[in-house]
Amino acid sequence: MKRRTFVKNLTAASLLLSGAPSALSAQMTQRLEPATANPAFMPDIEIILRAVIGEATLREGGATQLWRFTGEIMKGNASALNFLDGSGHLPIIRVRRGQKIRIHFENQLPEQSIVHWHGLNIEQRMDGHPMYAIAPGERYVYEIAIDNRAGTYWFHPHPHERTSFQVYQGLGGMLIVHDEQEDSLNLPQGEHEIPLMIQDRTFDSANQLVYIGNMRHNWMMGFSGDFVLVNGRVGYTKTVPRTAHRVRIINTSNASLYHLRWSDGSDFRVIGSDGGLLENAVEQPALTLGVGERVDVWVDFSSQAAGSVVQLLAESYTPSLQNFTAEQGGAPMQGSARPIASFQCEGSAAVPVAPPMQLSSYPALNESEATNSASPRAVRISMMRGSFYLNNRTFGGMQDVPEENVVKLDSTEVWEFANDASMGMGMGMGGMMQMAHPMHVHNVQFKVLSRTRQGGQSTLHQHLSAGFTDYGLKDVVLVLPGERVRVLMKFENHTGIYLYHCHILEHEDLGMMHNYRIEA
Repeated sequence: MKRRTFVKNLTAASLLLSGAPSALSAQMTQRLEPATANPAFMPDIEIILRAVIGEATLREGGATQLWRFTGEIMKGNASALNFLDGSGHLPIIRVRRGQKIRIHFENQLPEQSIVHWHGLNIEQRMDGHPMYAIAPGERYVYEIAIDNRAGTYWFHPHPHERTSFQVYQGLGGMLIVHDEQEDSLNLPQGEHEIPLMIQDRTFDSANQLVYIGNMRHNWMMGFSGDFVLVNGRVGYTKTVPRTAHRVRIINTSNASLYHLRWSDGSDFRVIGSDGGLLENAVEQPALTLGVGERVDVWVDFSSQAAGSVVQLLAESYTPSLQNFTAEQGGAPMQGSARPIASFQCEGSAAVPVAPPMQLSSYPALNESEATNSASPRAVRISMMRGSFYLNNRTFGGMQDVPEENVVKLDSTEVWEFANDASMGMGMGMGGMMQMAHPMHVHNVQFKVLSRTRQGGQSTLHQHLSAGFTDYGLKDVVLVLPGERVRVLMKFENHTGIYLYHCHILEHEDLGMMHNYRIEA
């Protein structure tokens, strides 16, 4: 409790807690007809994806009721839809670049929902903007021509003011894209590929999920849970052959960021980030992942003794950068971190595998092509009296786009996320506080150009920045307090209205989100 303070008199948050849509949400809802199947669209893969109420075993002590995705393949390879190892309730969809996929999303929840395909370059109507949220019992048909590079993407609900609640209840999954360039590398696959989704949750004495409604967890700070789950389980374990593996890691928590390291002290060999494979691998001692960030790492267990255990260790931080690892449950801490996943090495013969020297190539984003390199498009992050702002605005109407948020198709721009303004907490809380914000832009992959800070870098900032993955192509960048981060992006293929927002889900629901429009 000492690391959180309850925020009183926050009307929107109170309504969200009660499960009732706020008046603001009702005013912004603009009814749009759900998308239906286009007979001219010839899918290679066709899937039914349902959002339902169900249950799963998340830890010892009995099943937990949650909201989850279920589904089945209607057309195409049966391996296109599975569930993450260890979970049974977190789906994983696999597609190839150039394929067409049709997804029939059925909402069997007691409230509106819609699915966002995080990281994909995709037409407006298929992106999962909350303007398209469908009512209980309705169906929305997604038809997507996959044009992204091979990489680890994901999908989750995106209804306005209910994203945080629905994701916390269990709705989310991985979307993995493969392509020919990736095939040529002979990277580990099958049992040698390990996708990991990291989340945190809090349970009551009956093993049911607890969300927001107490003094420790409140909307202003974002939700941070008492246990870290991997692939939907507390205490995830996996037996692995003593050879090379590809581990895909994604932070799908509501608000927490993680600083990860291996228990044996070895470096992470990073081969990919949000937007797919890097050109060359990067070695670093730790990984720092904000909400929505992904990282692809090469791990060779051949140097481990038969029967030995290698653990993935995590330090957990709130958005205000308070380390609350010691307050969480789970396996005993090792130094400053707690094991969240364990890999036990088999007794079979070790088979070392040399990683590829070069991983990929992709069209470069060149700052010289930017129309605004000398004057980047500013996105100023701030909070005052219980409201969250981007450029001094909260989210407006579903289709409202400020004139300064219009960009041109095929243009290249520099955006600067500025998290160096004082964030007055107000509402009688007193004092000033800043938070880290993982900033996400829909429909693009961007290149991180630079980070700058006001004043010197604290010991904590140095610690966390050692784990940044600011290379390759990104769609989420973690902006620490006092920082300005410049990114370069090109608006390709599609016109329409898209979103950019903080990916702390409670902040997004409270209005730290804007529309931008791509015009021809």
